[in-house]
Amino acid sequence: MSTSTSEAQTQEMKEIQIWKCKDSECNAWIRDEFVTEAAPSCPLCSSMMEQSKKQVPLAVKKVRKTFIMGKRRF
Repeated sequence: MSTSTSEAQTQEMKEIQIWKCKDSECNAWIRDEFVTEAAPSCPLCSSMMEQSKKQVPLAVKKVRKTFIMGKRRF
């Protein structure tokens, strides 16, 4: 049986476009597809943001198909 740490090490990564805060003390970043302005400001510290790229783990959908037969669920 595999452990969760070995699964995390072999997880696929995806590079995405982001906007990150220019302030060195602020760690805020936003995915490019969620930005509605041409030049957004940081939602945490209100300073300017710059475009960049970030490696994020690829999301995997886990489907659990368990149904209760014969019972009404309200």
